Formats: sequence, structure tokens, C-alpha cells
Amino acid sequence: MSDVSKIRLRSLLLSRRGAWLLALLLGFITLIAAISLLALSGWFISAAALAGLATTAAYGFDYFRPAAIIRLCAIVRTAGRYAERLSSHYAALGLLKDLRVRSFSALAANKISPLHSADSLQRLVSDIDLLDQLPLKVIAPWLWACSLSLLVLLFWYLLSPQLLFSASLPVILALVIPMFSLRRGIALAQDDTKTAQQRRSDLLQPLAMLTSLLLWQRWQDKTAQLAQSDNTLQKLQTKQQQLSGLTSVIQQWLIALALIALMLQGTDAINAGELTVPLLLAAALALLGLNEAMLPLSQSFIALGLSLAARDRLNQLTNVEQDTNNTQPQPQAPYALTVNALSARQPGALYGPEDISFTAHSGDVILIKGPSGAGKSTLLQALANQLPANGGMLLNGSPLSHWQLQHTIGYLPQQLDIFDLSLAQNLRLGAPEASEQELWQMLDAVALADWARSQPAQLDTVLGEYGAAVSGGQARRIALARLLLAKRPLLLLDEPFSGLEQRTMQHVMRSLIRQQKNGILIIVSHQLPADIQYSSLTVGDA
Repeated sequence: MSDVSKIRLRSLLLSRRGAWLLALLLGFITLIAAISLLALSGWFISAAALAGLATTAAYGFDYFRPAAIIRLCAIVRTAGRYAERLSSHYAALGLLKDLRVRSFSALAANKISPLHSADSLQRLVSDIDLLDQLPLKVIAPWLWACSLSLLVLLFWYLLSPQLLFSASLPVILALVIPMFSLRRGIALAQDDTKTAQQRRSDLLQPLAMLTSLLLWQRWQDKTAQLAQSDNTLQKLQTKQQQLSGLTSVIQQWLIALALIALMLQGTDAINAGELTVPLLLAAALALLGLNEAMLPLSQSFIALGLSLAARDRLNQLTNVEQDTNNTQPQPQAPYALTVNALSARQPGALYGPEDISFTAHSGDVILIKGPSGAGKSTLLQALANQLPANGGMLLNGSPLSHWQLQHTIGYLPQQLDIFDLSLAQNLRLGAPEASEQELWQMLDAVALADWARSQPAQLDTVLGEYGAAVSGGQARRIALARLLLAKRPLLLLDEPFSGLEQRTMQHVMRSLIRQQKNGILIIVSHQLPADIQYSSLTVGDA
């Protein structure tokens, strides 16, 4: 895999640099306001009380400016926390969007990979979501804690150098102690992600074949397997909590030790006339306020481990052995696909398509029919080389493994990938160099050109996350247009006409036939236009 397509943790902040810098700055200001509020309040209350004990001093004490500063700190703390959450969530969501697009683009450029299996899709989405923990739970907490610790130590030094010399060591140790959990935290987090993935499979796979498991009296075995995975995951999460809790307890003891040293040295400074009681109280409360910034550090390396595990799996999923691919030949027209006694099953499934045989040549249209649950989509995945299969499958007389399939097979699954990008950007994921004229041609081929022209932004129309701004039928046709732009000679389509009226379906089907006149078109659908000539293949009992 090229370095360009690799996901590197150190580059996660670069895609939304401005948003992350704003979030970090707002969080830093918020924590400064929180510590200042605590320290100033302690100083003000004690100083006002001492002034009240001395009648003469009470008349000269300035109550208004300190009170105004305290109110300002309270406002900054509340508003800053809200603004920091907004900006960090905006940056995190933007990062997730960039990662999804980047991962899909890498997969689209690769040879056929098992992207569209349910397990792989769930794994892809969950791993991408884990990567935002690096800036939110690792980088930001450490940056804030280190910066604020320096400010608090500087504040002590300005009050009295002796305060710094006596209490700084426990504070530094409290800052350093989470680093000792680095290796253990990362290992536990990586084990957690592996176990969570296994638990997810143990949960979802039996549900997909519930009826068969009940008939074969195997349901109890599957529930016992799920309970075991769940128990293992709970034990791992308990170990993570224990590690985090132990680190937090040690930090609290060190903060307490620093507070004792601060008070002892501060008392001597007060007796020597070098410090006042209100200022000592402000120094002590600043230390307690610093504790808020240090607490998240105990979980930071667990979050780092989750991000590392997610990065490794995503890089593995989008990996391409380019050297191997480049040595393999590209199949040339005319094309001939021969399938002999092919059988395939989803992982953990009790049944699937069995003993499927057929031959297709350039220009052929094949309709795969069968009742729901018979395995039509499973068969299409096997033909797309995304699912292990038994039996013979030859392209131009050679096994699929003989060919370089990156630009040969095009597969449209039932689950689509539409991103919060413009219409043009979504389409160009299939052909990055496509001109606007080519984009309009493909939109016309899938009967979406009139709709796109009616939009104010036309090709720049933003489709929303997961295609939320368009209907399900429009999203499916956009994905189909993107696939057509890639110009694959072997086209495998799973329910491409879902939700389409008869007239639109006929238009799209004729466009598909024109594009695939020199290739092979295989469709899973419950219906095709009546005036189209095709060969049918039945899976299961019709």
C-alpha cells in the first residue's frame, strides 16, 4: 500500500487543522478560567473576611473589581466549555467524514476486497469512529495538562520561589505517572477491540439465521458462545477501569502530597511575612483546579490503544499488494465467464447457493432470481470475488486469481456508500479524472440529469451524510452512476432498480445495456423491463 493511502495517527489533525486548533485553544482558555475562578474565589473570600475583621481595612478593601473578574471567569468557563464542545465535535465529525471518504477512495482504487460484507462494513465504520479518540482523548488532555501545570508552577514561583521548590515534585510526578500505563493500556485496548469484534459477530450472525438455528436446535450453542464473548469483553473492560482507577488514585495521592507540602511551606512564608493567607489559599485552590486537567490522563493511553488498533485494521482493509497486481495480466474483450458447480455461504451461515453453473459472454444480460433468503446476494458476492466459494469460476478460460481484477469487476451491493460531499465529488470517487460532461452523461444514463439540473447548486449539490439529502432511489442511482463511470467490463448489480417506477427502470436498463454491450451484465432483481432480452438463473426453490 502506498504511503499516500496509509492512515497515520500523526496526520489526523492535519485534515481539519484550523478546527482542531480552535478547539484546543478554547479548551485551554476554559480550563484557565476554571482554575482562575477557583483561585480568585478563594483569595477574595478569605481576603474579604480578613478585611472585615479589621474595621479600618474594610473601608479600603476593593470588593468590586475582584468580584467582576470572578464573574468574568465564570462566564468564560461556561461559554468556553460550550464553544469548545461545539468546535471539537465539529472537528471530530469533519475528521470522520474525511476518513470515510479517504478509506472508500482507497478501496475503490484497490482490487476487489471484502468491503461490502456486513462484518467488514461494520468493522470499517466502527474503526473509523475510533480514530477520533486520538485528538479528543489523547492529544488535547496532555496538551492542556502540561500547559496548565506550567502556569500553576509559574504562579507559585511568582508568589514565593519556596512554594515552587517544595511542592513542584509531586505535581510533576502526578503528570508523569500515567505514562507508566502506556504499554499496558495499549495492550488492553487492542485486546478489547478484537474481543468486541468477535462479540459483534457472535451477536449478529445467529440473528441472520435464527429460524434455521431453532429448527436444528443450535440456538442455545450460539447464545452460550455469545455469553462467553460478552464475559471476556467485560473482564477486559474491568481491567481497563482498574488500570485507569489505579493511575487516578496515585495521581490524587500525589496532588494531596503536593497540597500538604504547599501548606507547610506556605505557613512558614506567612510567619516570615513573605506571603499572606489569601494568596496561600489561592495557590492551594489553583492546585485543586489543576486536578481537573490531570484526571483525563489516566485513560489517555487506553484511547491511544483503541486508535492504534483501528488504524492497523483500516490499513489492513485498504491494503493493496501493488507489485503483485502489476504482474498480473488484464483480461481483454471478448469476455467469457464460466461458473461450474459454484457454492458459497456467508460466514456462520447454515446454507447458501449450491451447485450454480452458467456461462456468460460479452453482451449477455443475466438475471438472478429466487425467493427472499435464497442466497442471491451471496452468489453475487462470490462472483465479485468478495466471498470465498467452492467450485470453478473462470474468466476468459483462466481462474480469477490469474487476472488483475482492479479494473475488471464492478459491484453494486445493497448497502451503499454516499458521503457528505457534493454530487460531483461522490461521482468522481469512481473516476477522479471525469469531466463535467461525462458526469452529466452518466446522470442522464441513470435518469438523474433533470433532477440535478433542477437543484440550485447542480453538480455542487451536497448529498449529506449517508446520502441523507436525497431519497433512497436517488442514492442508489448515484452509486450506480459512479460505478458506470469506472467502466468495468463485468458488472454485478444487486437490486439496482429498487424503488424505481417502470418508465425510469426501462431508461436505466437500456443505459446499462448500451454501456455493457462489450461486457457482461449480471443483475439480482425481482423484475426487469418486459422488452429486454436476458437469461435467467434461479437460486433456491422458485
